[in-house]
Amino acid sequence: MPHAWRRLLLCALLALAAHLLLLALFGPRVQAPHVSTIAQPLVYALESAPVRPPPVPTATRAPRRPRPATALPAPPVLAEAPAPEPAAETEPPSPEPTPEPAPAVSEATPLPAAAPPEPAPPPASIPGSLRLKYGIQGEVKGMAYQASGELLWAHDGQDYEARLEVGAFLLGSRVQGSRGRITAEGLQPQRFTDRSRRERITEFDHAQAQVRFSEGAPAAALSAGTQDPLSVFMQLASQLASQPGLYPPGTELALQVAGLRGIDTWRLVIGAEETLTLPGGELLTRKLSRVVEGKDDLRVDVWLAPALNWLPARIRLTQASGDTIDQQWRGSEAP
Repeated sequence: MPHAWRRLLLCALLALAAHLLLLALFGPRVQAPHVSTIAQPLVYALESAPVRPPPVPTATRAPRRPRPATALPAPPVLAEAPAPEPAAETEPPSPEPTPEPAPAVSEATPLPAAAPPEPAPPPASIPGSLRLKYGIQGEVKGMAYQASGELLWAHDGQDYEARLEVGAFLLGSRVQGSRGRITAEGLQPQRFTDRSRRERITEFDHAQAQVRFSEGAPAAALSAGTQDPLSVFMQLASQLASQPGLYPPGTELALQVAGLRGIDTWRLVIGAEETLTLPGGELLTRKLSRVVEGKDDLRVDVWLAPALNWLPARIRLTQASGDTIDQQWRGSEAP
């Protein structure tokens, strides 16, 4: 019995020794507890400051040497730097065509003279105020008649008024009037009236650039220099009085004339000087005649007299129906 226990005890000791040997070889090693050098900085950084990268070991990073202040080169002076030359490998630009040399100027080949500028029209010379009296002869529907007439022309240098009255026995009277402004270019009508049995009006609205008619015709566009059937004669007088030498015989003038129902273009040809024997005496005049273009156009012949401040010494109007009116100067006086 004691022998059996010894065997059993020996086997247990051998087994314990083998277990301890295996534990020593393959089991975990027990070390003394200590503070971790990895976890502690990480926890501190999360609680009190932003994350910083771990320091680089000094064994693998060489210290940075400071650069001396005089190591940088001085900046180049732009004013003294030469212009850069094109690189040799760059393709040169295509040569521009060489302009032909200008011919040499010599006394034998004078330079062409520059064209003179067109002369500006002279400023209008408004005739002085005057009252003209006329003897009138005419024909209406084949019946001849005689009448008297008077043209009053007055202005103060800024505004003007013209009034033509014709009266005949048994035929009554007819009065035309024109009022407006005086500008550097001449007359600027504002209102034209024609009264016989009733009054008819033509209004010049320069602000709206329109001409309006009381006869029911639609308004027309108003262009600069447009005249009415009475002011046109004083406007012609203003143009010729300014500088008569600019209007030799054959010169043509074109004026827009607004009547009672619309606007027509009067093309007038200036004739030679004529001496007229009139009821008031002999006068040297310049004749202007309207070019008749349509069968319904009014034919106009007017003789302007320098002795009457270039105002009309004679006016002859011929309608398409054959009716005529011929007024001839017989005297004048101050208005």
